[in-house]
Amino acid sequence: MVPSPNVRSRMSFLTLDESQVPELTPPCTPIQSSSMAPTFPILQRQSSVKVPDAQVYQPEGHPKQSRIDGEIWPPIFRTEFVRSAKAMIPRDDDVFVCTYPKCGTTWIQHICSQLMNKNYDPDTGKVSELSMTSPMIERMGAKFADELPSPRLLKSHFNYSNCPKSDKAKYIFCVRNPKDCLTSYYFHNKNFKIYDWEDGKFDIFFDLFVESKLAFGDYFEHLLSWLPHINDSNVLFLKYEDMLEDLETAVKKIGNFLGGRSAEIVNDPEKLKVVVAESRVDAMKKNQNRWFPGSVLRQPIFIRKGVKRDWKNYFSKEQSDVMDARAKSMLKGTIAEYWWRQEMSWDDIPADTLPEIEITPSESDEGFHSDEADDLPPSVSRRNSDASSLLPLLSSRRGSYDSISTMVTGTSIGSSGWGNHSFLNSVSYSLAHIVPFIMVPLMPFIVACCMLHISPFNPHLSVFKSYQNVPKNLVVLFSKK
Repeated sequence: MVPSPNVRSRMSFLTLDESQVPELTPPCTPIQSSSMAPTFPILQRQSSVKVPDAQVYQPEGHPKQSRIDGEIWPPIFRTEFVRSAKAMIPRDDDVFVCTYPKCGTTWIQHICSQLMNKNYDPDTGKVSELSMTSPMIERMGAKFADELPSPRLLKSHFNYSNCPKSDKAKYIFCVRNPKDCLTSYYFHNKNFKIYDWEDGKFDIFFDLFVESKLAFGDYFEHLLSWLPHINDSNVLFLKYEDMLEDLETAVKKIGNFLGGRSAEIVNDPEKLKVVVAESRVDAMKKNQNRWFPGSVLRQPIFIRKGVKRDWKNYFSKEQSDVMDARAKSMLKGTIAEYWWRQEMSWDDIPADTLPEIEITPSESDEGFHSDEADDLPPSVSRRNSDASSLLPLLSSRRGSYDSISTMVTGTSIGSSGWGNHSFLNSVSYSLAHIVPFIMVPLMPFIVACCMLHISPFNPHLSVFKSYQNVPKNLVVLFSKK
């Protein structure tokens, strides 16, 4: 895959240094809903529409970030690019690598590039290999992606509701335990010049991660948005830790999922061996300027360690407990609550000593317990979502009173003293059965009112003013004796 001249000319977007980062501006008020919000794809594609600039900000001790439509992004992201990425229409043969940051994105891109592109040289030192031929759509925009030849390999950190969707395109979704994700993301922010955070403190970053105040949004919200779709026919679900444990199996899964030439490669033992060897972490640490231009990094190291449980070198016991509690509260009732018992444990626990967990059909099929989905806690970040964002909640049975009220109003019913969900469910169930019995006897009365164009509750309107044009039986119905 050879990039077009137009694509190469836009490489300048990838080489911004600190002097080119926008000046600081006050944080903006999150946009709840407007004609310019991302829910209006027609407006997004109109070049004549004036798009407001992203609001760049950096509180003391924090990484530099920006707000676009109420969402947090890296400071050099552009409003029009983010919106165009949300509105882009995928091609049938597109492949999307969808992850939260530092959850195996580049790793999977590298594997897919070897399988999909016959001209891909895994050892090349050219910057164009991934940053151009497999761009992040929200970073570079839909127009940049439109200039790439098919099949396109596209990267995104969008949650499910924002990711461009197609029944024919393919999506690879990879997850990593939140403690290692946080640790790797911390070093990522320190190393990238755009964040202006070379001397950043881990304790501050930990708090920002837990409080959903980092670029690309909340880790758990991202995971939960994709969770109901991990068994979709056009979605391949992977775990970072499984790839570390058995890379060959992961490469086979990816190749067979992609099909065609990719499947042929992974089913040829010799070719598979080459791809696996080039995809190991140690091999990827060589020639690191192929991942990102050296000018955007403080240290020319993008692939840092590629291990699990590195968080133990940085977390305090208290921080570990805080993350455990947040993970438990956010993932309760989902299959994900069992995924990282060993990786997230403060003590080293041999895998063979972990008790077996019985997975119910509802968990394995949709990712959620049928009887516990409504108990999942909401996140404040949902308050910035629009009505379309309710669909993933409802389809995944997470559309509880508590979660939806938080998304729409920013206030949790459960925290407002309205009682528990079971009480609300009982009330709604009762109303649903009582209302029909009340409405049926009143239907003739309501129909008559509509036909007469009157309101019987308004004393200034008299039925007799137009009785000549009304059936006699209806006049009798409303007349006084």
